Amino acid sequence: MLLATFSRPRATGWRHWRNLLALSSLSCLLLLADDFLQQGFTPNNRAELEAGYVAALWVFSLALWLSQLPRLAVAILLGFALMQLLQLGNLSFFGEPLSAIDIQALLGDTAEVRHTLWLSLPEHWPVLLCVGLPYGLLIALHLYLPGRVPLPASRWALLLIAAVLLSKPYRATYRNLDAFVPSPSRSGLHNSLNAFSAWAVRLAGRDDVVLPPTAYAPYGLAQVPSTARHVWLVVADSLRSDRLGAFGYERNTTPKLSAYLADNPQALIRPGVAAGVATDVSLPYLLNPIREPGQDQRLRSGEINLFRFAQAAGFRTHWLSSQESKLLAHLGSRHLDVSISREDHPLRFLQRQDRALLEILDEQQWAPRNFVVLNLRTAHLPYAQNYRHETTPAPWPDSGAEGQANAYDNSLHYLDGLLAEILADFDRLDGERYLIITGDHGQRLGEGGHWGHNDLVPEVSDVPMIVVARDAPTEALAELQDERWISHYEAGSWLAERLGTRIDNPNRRPGEYFVHGKLLFSDNFVQRVCESPTGLVHQAPQQLSKLLLDTSAAPCG
Repeated sequence: MLLATFSRPRATGWRHWRNLLALSSLSCLLLLADDFLQQGFTPNNRAELEAGYVAALWVFSLALWLSQLPRLAVAILLGFALMQLLQLGNLSFFGEPLSAIDIQALLGDTAEVRHTLWLSLPEHWPVLLCVGLPYGLLIALHLYLPGRVPLPASRWALLLIAAVLLSKPYRATYRNLDAFVPSPSRSGLHNSLNAFSAWAVRLAGRDDVVLPPTAYAPYGLAQVPSTARHVWLVVADSLRSDRLGAFGYERNTTPKLSAYLADNPQALIRPGVAAGVATDVSLPYLLNPIREPGQDQRLRSGEINLFRFAQAAGFRTHWLSSQESKLLAHLGSRHLDVSISREDHPLRFLQRQDRALLEILDEQQWAPRNFVVLNLRTAHLPYAQNYRHETTPAPWPDSGAEGQANAYDNSLHYLDGLLAEILADFDRLDGERYLIITGDHGQRLGEGGHWGHNDLVPEVSDVPMIVVARDAPTEALAELQDERWISHYEAGSWLAERLGTRIDNPNRRPGEYFVHGKLLFSDNFVQRVCESPTGLVHQAPQQLSKLLLDTSAAPCG
């Protein structure tokens, strides 16, 4: 009898289904409305519609109505509303979406959070309106309409509801926190479902590791004259310098770049040291030039951010990426004038890969002054997928025993053509201008049987650093000229000065670098790297909590 009740839908007519489709569409709109209401009060909310997410939300809304269980629907919606109050409140106050680690931090200091909420309510009260209106209306509909409006019903909808609600917590059982990083351009509810799922599975009920206080002195920031008109930063994924022909690799993987550098001997070309071994770690440290580990608050505040410096100096800021928008977390997205990522043109990037990014670059309307960050995916695993759309045959066979290594070299050869076009676009600009080409991190290419990144080993922290200046004072490159290696921190600090802000770091020690492990926050692993006459010395990785207590480390050199 119970099985029959569960499996047999009630007899329904067209009117029932028409009502169901209409209510599902209305519910989906209401679940999306809080972001767009908040955008009327603050520019911090930069949510955009994503077709796949909207479709999933519509199906979930349909399942809630189809279940014909108002109390269940109201309980779920109240949970969503609570998550959104925290999510949109965090966006309003800090300008960044809420992450799983942020949730853990909030729960670890509830008294401070309550005090801050009370004091900030007069300024941030619209959050209550943005969440209360759509969710209040939606809850009222679910309480009032069942029994008054004819609707179809099926208990099979419960399976769909459970599948949607449990999918992300299940994913969190086998994926790290970096897979749940929030995206500033993603729907707030989408970010909330990711963040709270990751927190519940990975962090809830666990004691936070209390990191010892750092002994680092604060940075000094000084406004300096800047006459630059264009400052470009090109970051290619998984770019390892010793596999570039321009750096002496036996294969000519970069014929066009090598020719360009030969024609422009004033350009700097150096091996570099990445700030981290994962994209969502290295990019924040590159665009927020922070040298020392354990500076989480400095990173979260965005006080040392290149986009912020650029806007303050009158530059129009551009983020153009062929990768997902979640990489914008902690990059200073609230200081962006133009933000384009893979989700904005999914079909275009699927068909054209990184070449679509160059087309988007050509479509930009340049202001009198511009700061542009280009983020390419070209050399990311799976390597061959990045260039298979090209009609020109790849130089080396990407099948067989050497297939994967050859595919990486092929992807660099493909990147070489893209960089040639970027450099040509840059050279066509007028006025004083600067460009840096680097990688977010390097790559293991079969050493010891290992591939990919995320490991604190020399191959993964190895990146190229190419610096080009046009119509610039001769002393502009002097700061980097004598460096044997140029780190992400040094490149970021140099760019900051081109953007009108000099960073004075009293903690800096010559020839010493820090490479961060695969997690942006928490008790991460960190590797200290020192210059020596014979090359770089990579010390054994240490957990941050131990590194901060280690006072025995001698200066490099």
